[in-house]
Amino acid sequence: MKDGAACVIDSYWQQVLCTGPGGESVTFGKEGEGPGEFVSARLLLRAPAGMIGVADGRLNRLSVFARSGELVTSTSGLPNQFDGGRRKAMGETVAGYYPEYRPNGGSSFLNWVHAEVDAATGRVVWERAFPPEADVVRCSTPGWREDRQLGMGYEDGSGGVLFLACHGEFLVWYADRDASQPAAIVRTTYVERYPTDEDVASQLRGLQSARWRSAISEEEIRSRPKPWYGPRVMDDRRRFLAVSHWDGLNHVTPARSHIDVFRLVDGGPEYTLTLQVADKVVGMDVLGNTLAVLVERDNGNAVTERRVDWYDVSEYE
Repeated sequence: MKDGAACVIDSYWQQVLCTGPGGESVTFGKEGEGPGEFVSARLLLRAPAGMIGVADGRLNRLSVFARSGELVTSTSGLPNQFDGGRRKAMGETVAGYYPEYRPNGGSSFLNWVHAEVDAATGRVVWERAFPPEADVVRCSTPGWREDRQLGMGYEDGSGGVLFLACHGEFLVWYADRDASQPAAIVRTTYVERYPTDEDVASQLRGLQSARWRSAISEEEIRSRPKPWYGPRVMDDRRRFLAVSHWDGLNHVTPARSHIDVFRLVDGGPEYTLTLQVADKVVGMDVLGNTLAVLVERDNGNAVTERRVDWYDVSEYE
């Protein structure tokens, strides 16, 4: 937030917790369907006048709160399971995405639809499903799905959308969100990582204990590179930051994380540098020259500690 506080969703208690660099904090919300309550709070947004927007993906509702936690407005009618808000800010509209399912197909997933929604009414004012990544790039290694969508993009603040493709091997930029072809495709600092013996054994145990049985073989598990998991954000200065190359399904808590930084220029995304920060980053945001990271920290106990750290990144302009 502009006052320096960082806000996170506590999905266990269905609450929002805001904490400042000095340790001051405020908590609001609870599980329920009434005003100011959440069933599935998925999306936090900086709202105008220092307020906080919260989108509930199950209630299809956008609620706006004052910094004190008092409910100000509530809008129903968002697209089903609306999520995203990759710029982490809202004005008269909110940017995000929602899942589209096959007609008469029940829960059969078709693709992700990017949308811009009127914050006052919940009405969709723009939407588009982007093409499968196979129509845009050729991955150097096979994917989990050859026809996978480009998926969840990051609005650049100037009418464009940036995507990761092939587990993070490429950045694909549509400078115009309505263009039929991307304006630029660049390789990242992606490095292929294949499952270790321990990874394979863990996945096989999981498949054996599942209620359903998968046709995936051990050889296929070994042949698939680990996806590039980790938090990503497009900031208000057209910088794209991505925590690089840790496996989001791996419960190891490293002592440090690395954040690749790209800048959007006329020719497309351009690699700038890699930042190193303490502990395992599980969430982050940048506002101006302040980077706030939510980290998981090994404190020697059975349950790891989560904290927010703030960094000054003014020298990386």
